[in-house]
Amino acid sequence: MRSSKQNISKSYIEKEIYNTFEIIENKKKICIADFLNKLEINSLVPINYRSIKFSCESLIKLIIFQKLKGMKFQTQLIRYLKRHRNELKLLGLDEIPDQTTISYFINHILDNETKELLNYTTKKIEEISEKFDIILDIQIPQSEKPKTQDRNRNFYYKKNQKTTEVSRMFKKRFSSVIDLNIHHNAIYTKKDFIDLILHMIWTGDYAESGSETLKQKRNKTPDADTFLYHLKNYQNIGQIQRMYQTYFEMIWESARKANMFRKPVDVAIDFTDWFFYGDKNAPMVVEKKPERGTTHCYRFATISIVEPKQRFTLLAIPVGPFDRKETIIRTLLNYASKRVKIKRLYADRGFFDSNSIEIFKRFNIKFIMPCSANSRIKRVLEVMPAPKVITNYVMKNSRFNVVLVEDEYGIKRAFATNIDFDENDVGLSKRLFYLYSKRWGIETGYRVKKHSFRAKTTSKNYFIRLFYFLFSALLYNLWILASIIISLALFGFVKDVRIVKSKFFVSVLLTIDPGG
Repeated sequence: MRSSKQNISKSYIEKEIYNTFEIIENKKKICIADFLNKLEINSLVPINYRSIKFSCESLIKLIIFQKLKGMKFQTQLIRYLKRHRNELKLLGLDEIPDQTTISYFINHILDNETKELLNYTTKKIEEISEKFDIILDIQIPQSEKPKTQDRNRNFYYKKNQKTTEVSRMFKKRFSSVIDLNIHHNAIYTKKDFIDLILHMIWTGDYAESGSETLKQKRNKTPDADTFLYHLKNYQNIGQIQRMYQTYFEMIWESARKANMFRKPVDVAIDFTDWFFYGDKNAPMVVEKKPERGTTHCYRFATISIVEPKQRFTLLAIPVGPFDRKETIIRTLLNYASKRVKIKRLYADRGFFDSNSIEIFKRFNIKFIMPCSANSRIKRVLEVMPAPKVITNYVMKNSRFNVVLVEDEYGIKRAFATNIDFDENDVGLSKRLFYLYSKRWGIETGYRVKKHSFRAKTTSKNYFIRLFYFLFSALLYNLWILASIIISLALFGFVKDVRIVKSKFFVSVLLTIDPGG
């Protein structure tokens, strides 16, 4: 059977993309416009196109450029090109086409088959760049700073105004969801208690000192004993979990409406410990390796998106001494897989066991994790050269690949994965370490939650600890979402740097009245 024109074009396009990447494979990061300048795309040019002002090739590259950059609107594209004339030249354009010209070209010149090939070209460039371990400048560079003092003031005014607007909406919504066991005839309102915990987070105080310092500013402030009494008064762990999960769902829905997580994402699962120095037989206390003068802790399991600028905590759950790791993993993956398409899963060596690996495989998830240094792995590291891919490595009832690579110090490392890596790939080590480095996104999230969003406590009551931990995860997600919404409102795209600082975000939440 004769191949279709589209199949021939796809084959040609893929070959040209590979050839172009091979020319620049020594670069770690490349400019998309520079790449498109070198890419041959004759197979995409319509035969009957009559060039008037702009060549067909340059307009096609412009469309691919917009897709790769992640610009949703042509206004964003035009605004960007006005600030980056050098990239305009690389695309083969002497001046910027207006919206009418671009729209006419897409809707009246390009047929459906060509449009499909443009989407295919974009997808292939993204896929092959990852294989070559080349980072495209997909994130749009930050806007230039206002040149005049008035414009600078106007920018910060708009930013603060938008932060206040978003924070008011968030505070009103989570005030309606969080239950603090307050009776209808109570002296203090729910807002009074929420403001106290926000003040404690902002100042880094414990409940006692936080209550005292807030009373200097507000007369109607609950004391520490009253506040902690309400937290201790929960009936069970499930009550707190359900309350926070409801709000996590509300945040997720807001993120979805903001057009986030359209593409598959990398996620990481992990356990985080909160050191415990009391009675080891207390509820929910688990054992751990000796650290900081204790062998016990409260433990929580999380699954988080670890993409840059989108490090959302999808779910956080408490882990007790009798909870099985396999059950925890299934709970996390069940929840996450219903909300995002998982591209890759990263885990630490604590998950290097046959049961965990089999669960990952049942969910059809591609995973990467370092191997624990057991006797068999130690033997493999001793006798096998690196780089080396051992396929169908058997551990009890599980089969997977073990990839041996050398780190930057020449030390051999072993990773377990179900991804088919090629040991003859000269960039194997760099690519593997680059991919796994994404897992540190979850560690960064833990640090931010602990230092910027978690209130301090010495209480040994588990309800208080659980409330504080989940409240920190809630604030962290709100902060990420607020930064995205505010950035889109001000610039039309998401900036690389958090536009709203974490402490400033907490202070705004504290000072505003949500109303309603």
